[in-house]
Amino acid sequence: MAGVARAIVSPLSIIDKDLGRLVLQVVAVVAVFIPGGQPVAAAAALALATLYKPKGPKPEQQERSIKTALPPRISAYGTVRLYGAYMLYDTNADGFAVDAWAFHDGRIDSILFRYLGDKRITLNGAGFVLPQDKEFGDGDTVRIGTRLGLATETAFSELITRLPGIWTNNHRGDGVVTGCMISKPVKQKNFNDVYPQGGPDANQLSLVVQAQRVFDWRDVTQSASDPSTWRFSDNAALCTAHYYMTRAYKDWETHFAPTLGSWTAAANDCDVAVPLKAGGTEKRYRVALAHKHTDTHKATIGNLLAAWDGFIAPRSDGALVAWSGRYVDPDPADLIGPDEIVSYSWDYGIVDEDQSNEIAVSYLSADHDYTTVDATSWRDEDAIFADGELKTTPLENAVPSHGQARRLAKRLMAKTMAPNRGSVTTTIAGRKIRGKRFIPLHIEEAGAVFFSGTAEIVRLRRNLTTGGVTFDWIKADPNVDAWNPATEEGNPAPVGNRVAPEPLETPTITTATPELDSGGTGARVRILVEGYDRDDITWYARWRATTDVSWIEQEYTDIDPGPAALLILPGIPVNIGVDVSVAYSTGDGRISEWAPTTTVSTSTATLAPSPSTELTATGAAGSATVAWRNPTSSNFSYTRVYRGTTNVFGAATLISGDITGGLGQVQQITDTVAAGTYFYWTRAYSSAGVAATPTGPQSASVT
Repeated sequence: MAGVARAIVSPLSIIDKDLGRLVLQVVAVVAVFIPGGQPVAAAAALALATLYKPKGPKPEQQERSIKTALPPRISAYGTVRLYGAYMLYDTNADGFAVDAWAFHDGRIDSILFRYLGDKRITLNGAGFVLPQDKEFGDGDTVRIGTRLGLATETAFSELITRLPGIWTNNHRGDGVVTGCMISKPVKQKNFNDVYPQGGPDANQLSLVVQAQRVFDWRDVTQSASDPSTWRFSDNAALCTAHYYMTRAYKDWETHFAPTLGSWTAAANDCDVAVPLKAGGTEKRYRVALAHKHTDTHKATIGNLLAAWDGFIAPRSDGALVAWSGRYVDPDPADLIGPDEIVSYSWDYGIVDEDQSNEIAVSYLSADHDYTTVDATSWRDEDAIFADGELKTTPLENAVPSHGQARRLAKRLMAKTMAPNRGSVTTTIAGRKIRGKRFIPLHIEEAGAVFFSGTAEIVRLRRNLTTGGVTFDWIKADPNVDAWNPATEEGNPAPVGNRVAPEPLETPTITTATPELDSGGTGARVRILVEGYDRDDITWYARWRATTDVSWIEQEYTDIDPGPAALLILPGIPVNIGVDVSVAYSTGDGRISEWAPTTTVSTSTATLAPSPSTELTATGAAGSATVAWRNPTSSNFSYTRVYRGTTNVFGAATLISGDITGGLGQVQQITDTVAAGTYFYWTRAYSSAGVAATPTGPQSASVT
């Protein structure tokens, strides 16, 4: 190799030693049982449930090869790109550069792609790198070998041939994913053509792998006690269970079997198909994580849980209960109320002034050679407006899709901005909530109710003073699972050169009118947005209770196409304050910003009835007949009829008194007028005089 001085290094002590298993030493987690209580180790694990954000740096081998006397062992979950730790670095007497790396501790499922430097390469049947133009020679210049990390492996014959006596058949690397590269010397004049990135030192080998096989108890062909039956999966719950099984808690019958139903529900949640903005679906929660064996269990489990907003809660018997991020209605029997509460703290509407209002999102992208890239940030526009500044925090979850990264960012923001939060210490009766994530909580003192609703436990520990538990909580957000890919998925990192599209005009809500729905038990909001008369517009609307953080948003049909868009948002509870907003997309894929939020009340005392329907206006000699059907809303009281000489309601004149009638009844009046063209409207009212949106106009020609 022209001009290259190299030396042997043996950081894994492979010389004169069978590589064997490269034994992993795991610090045992000691379970000290308290009479009538849960294991201390389990209590420590429970604290991990508060880790909404990943903890700890990722291994250097996800970015570059390393050379160190004692490299940390690396294992991975999902599909990741790994560089190696050098085991061998030499140039033999014939000028061949000889390199060997250890990539992963433990068997992996498969190698998907190989890279030299930043170039994805293809091998021929003999393991030689196929040329890319002149790079990598003539098809016999660079040779690659890899091993999957089987329990008993095969030594690299390429290394034995090039380094006899140094590398032998005993250097197998049992249970370790390894790779080697033999680089042929080339003439100085050809060096820059064959190795334009700079020879074997720059052309470091990296592998894109489907990493560890994990146990999926849902598959009857797999056995917890026989890893040879396990299969590859990037299901985040299965990977978390695998880590617990193989690194921390290792007793399947004690820690998993008694609560297997919860683990199955969590794994099924991770497999749920989530629709994508571009069409198709992806699984809800996948993981793409590499970790060092020297990382603490707390850090690695925290990184795994962050990929699925997971929550692992030990029960009193030590069994681990798994909860995915999905909201679950609590069991009424788990109520924590005044009889169980010894002391509490409660913050209502108080969010730390230093709290972030923007989350910078990153993910592992297959479109960018399996490197970490940024997606569209998740922002709380209301908080940004209130703060008057942008306060950003990074979220570097180990996930393989920008959509999943955004979904997790939405969850993190909802927890960050939860207006109700606090801490509760219970009597011994409070032990019943161990193993739970969502509980009914009722905080009342001296007849004043401070909180009554569903709480999400974010941390729980034994309280030796009271005999009960102390837990931190936030108000649970049932809407956090709502997802509209068109407006919430955002955009992945760009590939190649993209010109940023011109931003669209932000819409403004003209009116937002709450009204009782036709069944009389719920509410809906009519939203009018003016000035958007285009055929390629798709409208979106969102709403939330003013006490909530997460929005419910979806696509809506403009029921009155023309210069103004009319959207009806159904299914809204009565007697609450509601925030509403709208946005739109155009045919070229651009999406507008959300309109400034409008707040309305759905108090039944102030709700309008739904509008009248089936309006007609028929002209005759000297008169026009106006007919309509009354609404079926239970709070409908009477109808008024309006006439105008233009189609502008604001210029119309009331021509009737209060016309009463039954719900859904068809009614009519005759309007005696001079010859001409007239426009008519009807408007329904409640007994409190609250008006519905006008129905009309309908025109009539009078002769």
